[in-house]
Amino acid sequence: MNPFFVMPSSALLSLRDELELLAEDKAGETLERTGFKAGMTLVSSLDVPVTPLEDFAEVFAQLWSESGLSRTKVTKVTPDEIVVSFDESVEASHGRRCDFTRGYLSGITSALLGRRYKATEVACMSQKAERCVHHLVPSEVPPTVPARVVSTAERKYKLESGCAYLIEADDAREAFQILEEHLAHGNPALCISREYPEKLRKAFHLEGAQMVWLSYEDGHGNAREPTNIPLLYSEIKTFLEQTENAAFLISGLEYLVSQNNFNKVLKFVQLLSEAAAVTDSIFLLPISPGALTTREVKLLEREFRDIRSEPHPAPRMEMLKQEE
Repeated sequence: MNPFFVMPSSALLSLRDELELLAEDKAGETLERTGFKAGMTLVSSLDVPVTPLEDFAEVFAQLWSESGLSRTKVTKVTPDEIVVSFDESVEASHGRRCDFTRGYLSGITSALLGRRYKATEVACMSQKAERCVHHLVPSEVPPTVPARVVSTAERKYKLESGCAYLIEADDAREAFQILEEHLAHGNPALCISREYPEKLRKAFHLEGAQMVWLSYEDGHGNAREPTNIPLLYSEIKTFLEQTENAAFLISGLEYLVSQNNFNKVLKFVQLLSEAAAVTDSIFLLPISPGALTTREVKLLEREFRDIRSEPHPAPRMEMLKQEE
């Protein structure tokens, strides 16, 4: 069993103060993600099995009492919605929205019911409400992907698990071909790209891959702001921790650099290289050398294996055409 501890309320408040200094408007999101992981870890550490919906309120109340955050009451449980209210709150009592609490609620609920739940705080005592109220709804079920025949052919790209590979080329087609082959052999894959996901699915056989679009388009469910590096890192790391024999690809490093700065992005991919090693995954990073400085390319080459040193075929597919 993994060790865990209950965080004192003073430590939680101090953490928020530090995050607001460092991350400003991202502090709430970071606390929510931290709370979600803490909630998931609590349930797994106690070896609590998946709970039937009709038993949720009772089991949840027992688990929540371990947190020491606040007194809580489950007021509604249906397949479509769960409502939890609080008559007191550590965060709200100091004039803050209940961000960590919201994530903790979501994490515990998701782990107990075996399905991802999203919590929204619809009323908060920090905003003069009588009590804090959170609504939890199950995340949208992804579209059903037609079953694919798992390939038994010998792999053309023989890459080592737990390693990070740099693919230097004017376009990213070879990186997508490697991911395509990885999927064809029945392995999970994650694609983070500047290219629109549906265009990629048409250009390459990426059915079954999880897709993240680097975009400011708020209305698109799998769009992520390129400046929100902590969120991207958290989602990739969670994917790697929840899957085996995975591969993930980041296409659009140059775009990330333009929206942030190179040093920040370098640290990001260094952390992901370490995550790939720990989870025995494969990290693919295509770059266009001409879009970066010589020094930047050299720094990346020091962190990654060269794909050219691995057995692989010549490129065989036309690159995705850009929309006019």
